[in-house]
Amino acid sequence: NDGLPGLTLLSCDNLAGNGRVLESLIGQYIAARQPDLAGWFAAECRCPATMVDRIVPATTPADLDAVQRRLGGIRDEGAVITEPFSQWVIEDRFAGPRPAWEQVGAQLVADVAPYETAKLRMLNGAHSLLAYCGLRRGHCFVHEAIADPALRALAGQLMRDEAAPTIAAAPGQDLAGYADALVERFANPALNHRLIPIAMDGSQKIPQRWLETLEANRRAGRACPAILAGLAARL
Repeated sequence: NDGLPGLTLLSCDNLAGNGRVLESLIGQYIAARQPDLAGWFAAECRCPATMVDRIVPATTPADLDAVQRRLGGIRDEGAVITEPFSQWVIEDRFAGPRPAWEQVGAQLVADVAPYETAKLRMLNGAHSLLAYCGLRRGHCFVHEAIADPALRALAGQLMRDEAAPTIAAAPGQDLAGYADALVERFANPALNHRLIPIAMDGSQKIPQRWLETLEANRRAGRACPAILAGLAARL
């Protein structure tokens, strides 16, 4: 490794702090298998964090049939249905020259954490609220739940009044605009995003989506009636 430039290993795993997790795991592997590379890896290599924000419902047989019709009869079993919106945030921490991804819409930032926190507490938090409360009110899809005036108001309250104040926004990060855009994204009927999968595995999702927001507001002396309504609907 003498004189060799370092590598950039860019994680796109849907995992909070994915760059630091990858860096730690590779460091442990090198220490166990090739310890003479440990100093070079620590000094020369970088593992930037990333965050992708795009709603991607589970692909259904009906989706595959529709894609097949669009492709003139060709069957693509790996087709993925997504919303039009997409956001790719990348920590600008590279070992050397990097592609100019910002020219095609990616955001190169000093810290991914504020964007990741906004996604978890606002998008995912509102999704869980719509899932539990929406199912309780007889809805099947996200666009149906957000069209319910009571749930639309509740989701807005969670995002704007409960989650947003707990997020230390990055320079230029518009949390109010993000909340407005999320309501529009949730209302997209073409996605047919079912509520049941969102409601599943709540014990794995609720800590990041709701409990951290609850704790931050508790410390600040603020109540979280929307999140408490979601928790009550889940019981």
